[in-house]
Amino acid sequence: MRHILLAVACSMALTASAARAAGPVAAGFPGLETIRSADLMKTVEYLASPRLAGRLAGSPGYMEAARELAGRFRRMGLRPAGDEGFFQRLDVEYAEIDTCRLALLLPDGTARELKLGPDFVARGLTGSAVFTAPMVFAGYGVSVPERGYDDYAGIDARGKVVLAFKAPPPFPLDSIGWGDRIMPRPRGRVAAEHGARGLLLVASGDPEGLTKPIGSVLEGPGPQDERFPRLMVDVPVAQEMLAATGLRLADLKAAIDSTRQPQSRDLNASIRVDVKARYRAKQPSVNVIGLLEGSDPALRDQVLVIGAHLDHVGSQGDITFPGANDNASGAAAVLAVARAFARGGGRPKRSVLFVLLSSEESGLDGAKRFVGHPPVPLRKIVAYLNLDCIAVGDSIQLGSGRTSPRLWQLARELDARGARLSVAETWGGGGADATPFAERGIPTLYFASRFSYAHLHQPGDTPGTLNPRLFEALTRLVHQTAWKVAEGGYPGE
Repeated sequence: MRHILLAVACSMALTASAARAAGPVAAGFPGLETIRSADLMKTVEYLASPRLAGRLAGSPGYMEAARELAGRFRRMGLRPAGDEGFFQRLDVEYAEIDTCRLALLLPDGTARELKLGPDFVARGLTGSAVFTAPMVFAGYGVSVPERGYDDYAGIDARGKVVLAFKAPPPFPLDSIGWGDRIMPRPRGRVAAEHGARGLLLVASGDPEGLTKPIGSVLEGPGPQDERFPRLMVDVPVAQEMLAATGLRLADLKAAIDSTRQPQSRDLNASIRVDVKARYRAKQPSVNVIGLLEGSDPALRDQVLVIGAHLDHVGSQGDITFPGANDNASGAAAVLAVARAFARGGGRPKRSVLFVLLSSEESGLDGAKRFVGHPPVPLRKIVAYLNLDCIAVGDSIQLGSGRTSPRLWQLARELDARGARLSVAETWGGGGADATPFAERGIPTLYFASRFSYAHLHQPGDTPGTLNPRLFEALTRLVHQTAWKVAEGGYPGE
């Protein structure tokens, strides 16, 4: 009953917040009333639908979504601002994973087929192979003997599959740090150099608490080994692989972390791997860019950029990662704010670029392409507003406040007059797609919902997990903040 009462109270609070956002504060924000949760959810349902297959950057599903949303920009009356109409072209790394199977061979000679999704997933740029092999545990999968640490010392990984922790070691060896060597692809390369046939990562002790297998195309620098599979397994599955040793993952991790000494060993277990992926080093993809020209001849050369990444992590085998919150929610909000600006009955003084970015998931490639080849001079961009994972949770997080305090304060004041859902906690720099902008000295503000990652990169990131009232309130706050900036109410930092 207590949980029911809390749920009712939260629902009433969010309803009241939405009503406040549409009340007196709406005056002076043309088009604000057009931003409605039903419309936002309809866009998310399209973007997260099975037909788009998880919107992996460069995939047929992604390109369909990009064409559809470019068409919506056109119908709103936005001007194309890409290098080919609304599209800004870029090439991305890409893999289609057609088959992904894993089976644990039991001591009695039988095989236990593991379930794709809950038990394991492939890394997004995995290599392909079919084999059966014994297993070895190799700590964090790091080998830097010249710096005093080597998870491969004292074990023979030749012809075996390596099980290793996904998280980087929590202890520093020296001032240099671990660098890119702790990314999955470099660790796979190290395993292959030691003769291994594949790499299994397990997220025990992940600093973000994401212990479930998650889809990811963030693999680290190449070269790509198309014959070397990289996968991720759930913690109970990894523990089952350790069963013959009588040891627990947590104990092994604690021993490594406390002594800074490897605890590597044979596992007396075998695994059957069947992965078939089609890899392309360069796959065409696009950013989608629409321009609303400002109304003031003295200010229209100054530009506000509002962006969200459109891509997610795709599909593999018979599962799809829908990416409803990450980041169909942000893309839908950019569309809604663009429509409110374009059809709200007035144009702001400054110009506004609405941007849907590719390849955030693989390393911010779309945002880097944008700032590297901007449709307007970077010195003309007054601010960048980033929307990422904005529709799950109970409140609003505004990032970049430590480095763009005036912009952050503007949004906080608008929220205080309306929904009153933002929290004071913030951070410096950019974060995700805002990072390349911040690195170029452009003020940024990062909109996200708090407690937003329960289904991150999992098949369960579906529209049904979103909070429509919070979604609407946050999108309206983006609109209000953007309108103030575009009207000249933000002088910069």
